Amino acid sequence: MDDVKKWTFYLIMLVAGFATGIGTIGLFPQMWLKYGITGLVIHVVALVILTVLAINEAETVMRSGYYFAELYYKVRRKPGMMIAFLTIGVMFLSYYTGNVGLSLLSPFLGTGTFARLVAKVILITIIFVVISRAKEKTFTIMALGSLFLVLIIPALTILSMSQIPKNAEAISSAWRMLFSSHPITFSLLREVTDRAIYAVGLGFGFYIMLGSFLNERFNPKVIIGTGVFIQFILGILSTIAIIYIAAPTDPSAFNEYVAGGEEAAIALLGKLPDMLANHTLVLYAIGLTIFMAGLTSILPNSEVALQILQYLLKTSRNRAAIYLMGLVLLVGVLDSPPSVANMMLRAVSTALFVTAIFEMYPIVSRKEGMTPVQLGVVLISGALFIVGFLTQLGHDINLGGIYYASAFLALIVVLVGLFGEALMPETKEGA
Repeated sequence: MDDVKKWTFYLIMLVAGFATGIGTIGLFPQMWLKYGITGLVIHVVALVILTVLAINEAETVMRSGYYFAELYYKVRRKPGMMIAFLTIGVMFLSYYTGNVGLSLLSPFLGTGTFARLVAKVILITIIFVVISRAKEKTFTIMALGSLFLVLIIPALTILSMSQIPKNAEAISSAWRMLFSSHPITFSLLREVTDRAIYAVGLGFGFYIMLGSFLNERFNPKVIIGTGVFIQFILGILSTIAIIYIAAPTDPSAFNEYVAGGEEAAIALLGKLPDMLANHTLVLYAIGLTIFMAGLTSILPNSEVALQILQYLLKTSRNRAAIYLMGLVLLVGVLDSPPSVANMMLRAVSTALFVTAIFEMYPIVSRKEGMTPVQLGVVLISGALFIVGFLTQLGHDINLGGIYYASAFLALIVVLVGLFGEALMPETKEGA
């Protein structure tokens, strides 16, 4: 296998692993079960549009000939957007490291504040070792981890179908949910398109960073399109696994999961040790699956934040890794209490809609303009992002209490992205 084919395979796996987060395991099945075939079809349409957007982002940066941080800082004169990507990355890592670590540690430590903090310290240590010591092998390690994830999810599906006693009525009911039709409502459109945005992984700056890594020998359409398609297939397999695990063992918990939102999905994952007490192999498989799904999302996000910090501070990779992990740990200590962690989750979920718009900026600001297809994709995607942001912001405010902080943090990220250049030194360089 020549270098281009080898790296194309690695990059496809990298995209697949980045896109296949814990949401693919727990939230995609919930969405499909709740909204049936109607929701799935609309989700696929949104997924295709947003995948085309991600491809255009990577191609734009690749063809510009600039490193992505340089493109935002010196050429487009929007360094604030880079700072917004860095901010959202630190916020994401601060709580997500805890969630991922608990997928393996919760049976031993529980899910309280201390357990979350221990999980974060362990995950932060793993991330630091990979991004600081692996150096040029970092992408290879990420790709191989993603390949392992791609292999373990089908294995989990087979185990869940073969090891857990069948409950024909409960399983048949679940399958009927998948193929049921529903009226198209605003709630349906919002939830299924939200899942598509998270499934592609927009808003973290990953695809513009990926564009910096590519050159004319690589085909972003093949790399990103295939990676997202693999994520979609893994979502289908995860749905089958959830059905065969939860529907027969605890039908009431399964129905609560289908009817609920993110909190219900997290609650179901927390019940798995009890539900699978007599099926330890399946329990270990799903724990490892969730851990790898989280890790393969964490590492690419860490790489984006690391490269931005390294560029802004003009420092070495190792020193930037120390600064990044120090920031993540500092914020992670503050959001270790479960209620604060959930607040941070909502802040990131809300702010991502606007950082996804920042990620589109190289496309809309390039001198040669856009093709009609690109314009259509940008307009549709932008509308989805704006409506999603306003809806999420309103939801955070309506929740009240600690979730006012979610809305405040999301707005801070937006303001940093729009006006953050005031925080940066002046540059006279440009294209």
